[in-house]
Amino acid sequence: MKLHQCGLLVLALTTVGCSYRHPEPKEAKEALKEARQASLNSVKLPSAVQNELLAMPKPEFARTVVPERLMKIAAQDVEAANFFGSLFKGSRYSVAVHPGVSGLITLELKDVTLSETLKTVADMYGFDIQRRGNVYHVYPAGLRTETIPVNYLMLSRKGLSRTAVATGGMTSSDDEDSSNSSGSSSSSSGDSKTSTNGTKIETESESNFWRELQLALQALIGNGDGRSVISSPQAGLVTVRAYPSEIKAVQAFLTQSEQHLKRQVVLEARILEVSLNEGYEQGVDWSGLSASWDGGKGVTGGGTLGGGLFGTSNSVFNTIGGGAGFKISDGNFNVAVSLLKTQGDVNTLSSPRVTATNNQKAVIKVGTDEYFVTKASTTITTSSSGVSDKTPNVELTPFFSGIALDVTPQIDDQGRVLLHIHPSVIDTEEQKKSIDMGTSGGVLELPLARSSIRESDTVVQANNGDIIVIGGLMKTNQQEIVSKVPLLGDIPWFGEAFTNRNMKNQKVELVIMLKPTVVEADTWQRELQRSSELLEKWYPTGS
Repeated sequence: MKLHQCGLLVLALTTVGCSYRHPEPKEAKEALKEARQASLNSVKLPSAVQNELLAMPKPEFARTVVPERLMKIAAQDVEAANFFGSLFKGSRYSVAVHPGVSGLITLELKDVTLSETLKTVADMYGFDIQRRGNVYHVYPAGLRTETIPVNYLMLSRKGLSRTAVATGGMTSSDDEDSSNSSGSSSSSSGDSKTSTNGTKIETESESNFWRELQLALQALIGNGDGRSVISSPQAGLVTVRAYPSEIKAVQAFLTQSEQHLKRQVVLEARILEVSLNEGYEQGVDWSGLSASWDGGKGVTGGGTLGGGLFGTSNSVFNTIGGGAGFKISDGNFNVAVSLLKTQGDVNTLSSPRVTATNNQKAVIKVGTDEYFVTKASTTITTSSSGVSDKTPNVELTPFFSGIALDVTPQIDDQGRVLLHIHPSVIDTEEQKKSIDMGTSGGVLELPLARSSIRESDTVVQANNGDIIVIGGLMKTNQQEIVSKVPLLGDIPWFGEAFTNRNMKNQKVELVIMLKPTVVEADTWQRELQRSSELLEKWYPTGS
């Protein structure tokens, strides 16, 4: 874990950027070198243990593996204790049979090993058979208590992603007004109902591992006959009282669950804004890029998107154009960025990077919160002398301006990643609004919030190392182009006669690229190697 944190920290430092005369980052290079070397080295034993191992006499010859002999077993209503005693005669293993082991065993097996025979007996008759060294322990088919360690955090997580498009609304309320002319204020109260038209997508996730584990294990072993499940989240233990076969099923379930829960994926994103050149007002043209489109079943890439890969007559691709979502199979950000630079000015808004575990939401948020007025009212108080006092009531609400990205990954056995992706880019500006409060309240000029939002909410599947591209999120910026006669146009007031001003619309497209990399045995070593090469490229040694 320390190596993981070190790698990400150094990578974050190296991606900040560099100036033309920045000194060579020798300390960062040395830290990367040490981290890479530490990941290559095997786990070192303490010196005391190493000395003790070295002092032990070395065997003169290696122990040879004795193959298990094959047996033929024919048993008809044989007492269990006698069966196990006869089974281990002539074997190099010993057996200890619990006094409670009873029952009749009937078997007919041919060419089987001892371990295969014991497994068959345990499955058929429910005995709990455990091997400890060269001794097999046989316990009766009754209720047993087993404590199993479960390594997981004691926490509960909730996540919510919401995308809403409101087209209008209507509010109705029933108010009851009350007033007092002597030292009191007027107020209103009542019930209101709001009806809103539009579209809304909500994606909600809730994770309470220990509660769900308790219910799953209880359903697995059932109820009655003294069966029970006791979980201790703080200690990381689960105690199960059940029959041996049920305890084995619980152990297998916990082993698989732990493997699935601890799968990790590194999510690397690029959020780009492209100011499109003339001729690309309809959006980015992705033709010529080696990729596979989401709609192309069985296609893994290697052709021209919209051209050779699908054929120029592909009506679906021609219809959706630059707004398509697809996957780049070679996992190279630079290929897509280079293509974007040929079609406009590319501005990198954010390059977030985060590691997430299986089915756990990861959230990245970069921006600022600013408070704006969302509700205003005036309270008028009249005293007994006839003097009125006005008290303004203002409600402030924070509005976010920046970039937010939340991703929830699901990783399968083959390294494929199913992703719920919800990116949003929000630009919040202040605008002045004048509100007439009536003859008694006057006019209030309030600074209100105006938000420009571009967001997407989608679920896609990608292979390990693929780049998911989401495009088509466009907006129009207005630019003022000023042209004037030199010298004459700079004269105050008079220079306006020699100045020409035009408003030009500029199309801007938001492009989001996300690359999931499933964490494997050598993932962090490769990430450290890539960071070291990138640092060497920016700051060559000795330059």
